[in-house]
Amino acid sequence: MTRKRMSAENRKKSIIEAAIHVISRLNYDCATTALIAKEAGINEALIYSHFKSKKDLQLATLDYLLEYRIQKYASNPVFQSQNSNHSIIRALIDQYLKETQDPDVDMFDCLLKSLFAIDDEIREKGRDIISTIHDFNRKNVIEDMHRGFLKTDINIDIIAWEMLGKILMVSILAVIGNLQQYGIDNFKESINYFEEAFLHKRPVKKNKTK
Repeated sequence: MTRKRMSAENRKKSIIEAAIHVISRLNYDCATTALIAKEAGINEALIYSHFKSKKDLQLATLDYLLEYRIQKYASNPVFQSQNSNHSIIRALIDQYLKETQDPDVDMFDCLLKSLFAIDDEIREKGRDIISTIHDFNRKNVIEDMHRGFLKTDINIDIIAWEMLGKILMVSILAVIGNLQQYGIDNFKESINYFEEAFLHKRPVKKNKTK
């Protein structure tokens, strides 16, 4: 029985996913194309049919990771019109918390390691990802303000960075295996302080101007 040939798009994706696993075990500098090819179960030369170089593959891996994370969070039901009476920030934080119970460690690991890579372009791409996630958070902070969940005397950028900081903190703890040692209850308490400081429990209706 002949094996079904993988499409070029699926092959490229499989190489990227193999790169994620190798980078998470090692780092961007030590993840050679030979190791990635072995992880993917292909000939090393096949990698260069889809990517110009190891760096090209690694940059594509980071683009893939960013798209995956943003799509995952953007698919949260809170963004559906029928759920406009719910806080986006609270729903996303709940989603982050659930993911810490069963974290996709390889992906978190790759994102974090990009910030400490030797290569300048890899580090810059990592910083771009952090900035993009911040912008995603900022947009949702603004929407929560429109929905009536945010207090009026707040700095939008600070709230967005607060959210990102909590994501990064729990990601680092998950990657280094210290999440349980820190204690998920402590992290939840930190979230509660954040929500009490900035979020209304129920949307506040805006007064209509006459």
